[in-house]
Amino acid sequence: MKILAVDDEQVVLDLLTVMVRKVGFSDITTVSSGASALETIANAPSTFDCVLLDISMPDLDGIELCALIRTIPTYHKIPIIMLTARSAEEYIDRSFRAKATDYLNKPLDIVQLANRLQKAQEMIEGLPKRSLALARDTKDDGAEEVSLEREVSIDGVEDIVTFTALQNYLTQLSHVGIAGSQVVAVKVEPIESIFSRASREEFLYVLSEVADAISRAFASDRHLMAYTGNGTFVVVSNKVEMESSIPLEAEIQAMIEERQIEYDNGQPIDIDVSIGNPIRPSLHRTQRVKHTFERAIARAESRGQKKRGSVQPQRFRVVNS
Repeated sequence: MKILAVDDEQVVLDLLTVMVRKVGFSDITTVSSGASALETIANAPSTFDCVLLDISMPDLDGIELCALIRTIPTYHKIPIIMLTARSAEEYIDRSFRAKATDYLNKPLDIVQLANRLQKAQEMIEGLPKRSLALARDTKDDGAEEVSLEREVSIDGVEDIVTFTALQNYLTQLSHVGIAGSQVVAVKVEPIESIFSRASREEFLYVLSEVADAISRAFASDRHLMAYTGNGTFVVVSNKVEMESSIPLEAEIQAMIEERQIEYDNGQPIDIDVSIGNPIRPSLHRTQRVKHTFERAIARAESRGQKKRGSVQPQRFRVVNS
């Protein structure tokens, strides 16, 4: 795995180089500023597989640099890990909003660093395998094909991150942050029918419109969301009061209907959203992600089943990472 590390302190870069090589990753390049990082990326003969960024740097800080790196097409999906002594919720929120993949506190712990790098390795190795397994993942023009079951990239919505990043974000929250956060899932129906009829562009259009409506409905609360596949969005919001999601569901549904979303041939696309009541994340770190997201998605599916007069929701399982 080819790694780029950015920190304005040379002693940190020297230590990081030793630690990274000690845990089995020998190909590491270090630079001491955001400007140098962008220049190195531009001139590199091949794409770096993983980027490690310090937050507190002069001129261009790590969060700003992360956002800029994500604008480079070949760096849309590679792991970006923030390395910082800043553990306040503000910096965690800003980092993930800038599309960071993970967050590791200083002083660096070699076991935690090894764990993050191993996950990054698995992440980048999994991408090409997935593409090879599904021949329709990539068109001749290089555009990524979409799948009903899997996560897809949704552009144009500031608050959306990858599902992996959202899981890591929830893991990073402190007990105080957890006490002021809640999770809901939004289920889009009839997603199978929409997917079978829509072109790639039409399906992504539907998802982006729904994502934008969700973002607007949560605009008064600090939040992040991810699309998990199968027409399901998960939202982590900074809200203390645990209230029924029915008014929120009605608000999002109304926004979607006002947009009069259509197929390219002018036929209307019937979209119905179901939102389960909110879940307070577990205080137990090892169970927080799995239990919270599974329960939130099950509630949204149950809500949809009740609206359609059915009984059994399909259970969603979060794979531990």
